[in-house]
Amino acid sequence: MPTIQANFRASDLKATGPVLDAANRGIVRIRRRKQSFVLMREEEMNRLLAEAADPRPKTLEDLLIGYDAEEAKTRMRGWLDAPAEGKELL
Repeated sequence: MPTIQANFRASDLKATGPVLDAANRGIVRIRRRKQSFVLMREEEMNRLLAEAADPRPKTLEDLLIGYDAEEAKTRMRGWLDAPAEGKELL
């Protein structure tokens, strides 16, 4: 998960150099009154969007979402109790 690299106020945008330099290094938060905006490189935004669109699990925790050990045991019970046939026999 990307982190905010710098924080600026909207009034800091009068001098864009430091804000853009910070955005070149990472994500920048810009605050104006009670609003908050982010500024980032287009490449970073495209990477985040591509990662969000990828349905594959990103972490072990993602992989285990919805996993029920008892349900898995119930489903496997017949397979585990069935006699071996074919190549399973050594």
